[in-house]
Amino acid sequence: MNSTDDVLQLGRVLWNLNYANVAVTSFWVYDYFLTLADEIVFLTQSQWRGAKLLYIVCRYLTWGYLTSVMLVASQPTMSIQTCRMMYFINTSIGSVIMMCAEGIFLVRACAIWQFRRCVVVIFLISGLLYIIIGHVVLSVSRSVPKIIKSPIHVTSCFETSESSSTIVIAYVILAMAEIQTWMFALYKVVTSYWREGTHNRLLGQLVLHNIIYITCGLMFSLTIILTTALVKEQYGFMIVKFVRIWQVTIHACLVTRMSRRLWKVDQQRTY
Repeated sequence: MNSTDDVLQLGRVLWNLNYANVAVTSFWVYDYFLTLADEIVFLTQSQWRGAKLLYIVCRYLTWGYLTSVMLVASQPTMSIQTCRMMYFINTSIGSVIMMCAEGIFLVRACAIWQFRRCVVVIFLISGLLYIIIGHVVLSVSRSVPKIIKSPIHVTSCFETSESSSTIVIAYVILAMAEIQTWMFALYKVVTSYWREGTHNRLLGQLVLHNIIYITCGLMFSLTIILTTALVKEQYGFMIVKFVRIWQVTIHACLVTRMSRRLWKVDQQRTY
């Protein structure tokens, strides 16, 4: 830091970021206990399938993700080596949550199409291509965030720089995958309601939840892209960091709520 004003400005930014992280964590904890009764019924009575395993990963790995975020924010005496390890763990867990969440969206999109073979093959091939392209981009860029120790005891450490182009490319790939899923679901909305109207309640809920939740996820991806590309002022990268934390949490919340709701509708239809 070059001056006292810079240190004070950094302190205000870090305090605001800590408040934002507490807000996200509180939202997740509140939502978890609010829906715990429904989740117990869902986990004990629903069949064990691939989508249910993805559900469990999204639901409970998010606890580890937010715990690592809060540890970095609330432990100002943490060593720089431990802090860098926590950032690595946080990024890895967040990536796994996002992939599992997108996997649930893909499974539900295939369910809308009644797992038609050609649609499943399209999603599998395109999903594999997105993963390969993302891996190649990250490998070629070799850009890692620069983590430094905080000069004031507000947090343990923070990111000072990161390749904005790498973030934009990674989230453009994610947005492309979400747009593809969204378009398949939207097409099914038009054709299903044209042929069947509102008689098939389960299909209606599948379509409704997929469209709403995928749209929310897509909006967050576009927000990160625009924020990363356009916010250039000092400490703007911290805004991007918060939006990324919020997106991972919201993705996990949306897909788990969708899974429970669709299972409940299916049970009501059965009985």
